[in-house]
Amino acid sequence: MTYDEALKHFGTGRAIGDALRVTGSRVSQCRTAGGFSYPMQCVLEKESRGALVARRDDDPAQVLGNSAA
Repeated sequence: MTYDEALKHFGTGRAIGDALRVTGSRVSQCRTAGGFSYPMQCVLEKESRGALVARRDDDPAQVLGNSAA
């Protein structure tokens, strides 16, 4: 899932943080990094009762790992 998908579902960054049990600062860091790690996405999927779906392709580290660099 993308940051925007999570934001649309939860409504605010603070609500995302509450679901993940992290600070708003950490949520902001995830946004800056390009999204949530796959494990964080899995937590959000569970907390959203399946409305959001975790995708490895949306993990910013996965995207960097697939680059030619």
